[in-house]
Amino acid sequence: MKIRTLMLAATCGAAVTAAAPGAHAEDYKVVILQSLTGGAAFIGKNVAEGAAMAAEEMNENGYFGEGNRMDFEVADDATDRTQTLSLITRLAADPELLLVMGPTSGSVAMAGASVANERELPIITTTNTFEVIEAGPWSNILTQPGTVTIPYIADFAAQDLGVKNCAIIGVKDNESYVALQRKFEELVQEQGVNLASVDGVALADSDFSALATKIATSEQDCVFVGTPASQGANIILQLKQAGLDPSTAILGHNAFASPTFIEKGGAAVEDVYLIGAWVPGGDGEFGEAFAANFEAKTGIAPDEWHANGYSGMQVVASAVRDAAASEGGATRASVLAALTAQKDVPVVIGGGTYSFDEERVPHFGMRVMQVKDGEFTLVDN
Repeated sequence: MKIRTLMLAATCGAAVTAAAPGAHAEDYKVVILQSLTGGAAFIGKNVAEGAAMAAEEMNENGYFGEGNRMDFEVADDATDRTQTLSLITRLAADPELLLVMGPTSGSVAMAGASVANERELPIITTTNTFEVIEAGPWSNILTQPGTVTIPYIADFAAQDLGVKNCAIIGVKDNESYVALQRKFEELVQEQGVNLASVDGVALADSDFSALATKIATSEQDCVFVGTPASQGANIILQLKQAGLDPSTAILGHNAFASPTFIEKGGAAVEDVYLIGAWVPGGDGEFGEAFAANFEAKTGIAPDEWHANGYSGMQVVASAVRDAAASEGGATRASVLAALTAQKDVPVVIGGGTYSFDEERVPHFGMRVMQVKDGEFTLVDN
């Protein structure tokens, strides 16, 4: 993908932009603001790459009408609150800018949401926290919150696997992970599953030998691990080393839907169940085409976050096109109105379509997967 450096104020860090050759009938300006560096870069870089590919394809295919195009920039929030505030403040001053796709993580999203609502600039953050929606009408979320995603794995555990006694291991020092864990606990208990134990770990922890021994010598038929991919793989590895009964079902949420989980866990994560929006290789004609095209362009297979970025840009572009066709054309206000009105936009994630409900919560579905022979394989149909 062709990009060039875009110079911003020194306090704002660097950004890159797709070259926009010459003037067009209409140029619809959007900024893809993601964590290209910092703690959330493992998500943000891939979201940005997927989103940029989608925008380039739509420009090439005349998606916005003859002579029209999306003029997009890719900027780095660096997983840093100060940099995010500086960037969004500066970007909001550009009257041509219609929308910001970002920032990435919950740690900076609220800072972005505050400025966006103050400056009346539509943003759609990668993080899925409800606080972004509650901050005001101009800030929205791209990914599904736990209230939408966790029922997929909770129902699968209780109904399909029929587990009765589940040990819980979750992150105790990150609100987003705590919320996902509590939702899982609530939903399985409602379906008659007993919580054998509930243990919290810190994001910085790496030695789980004592916890692993405790759980391995206890009675349960399920272990739910609600941590980031790398840490979860380490926990599961230590559980297996401690002698966890091989028949015990191990489950996780969509944080595990990353190549890192399999790379770090190796044979230890075989048969682990998880949820993800993206089925590797694609699920259906649109997803398969995306996977093939992405690998041809980049040399790597797309992961969960590439697919989320690609799909997110499909939704943003659909909103921009709808706004452009409305009376008065594409403005920040018309793009915002069109964005939250999007229904059944074709995407490569979940069930294949993306919609916002009346409370501005996105819905596109989740798939249950299992690690088999070192790959994520689809379980549900």
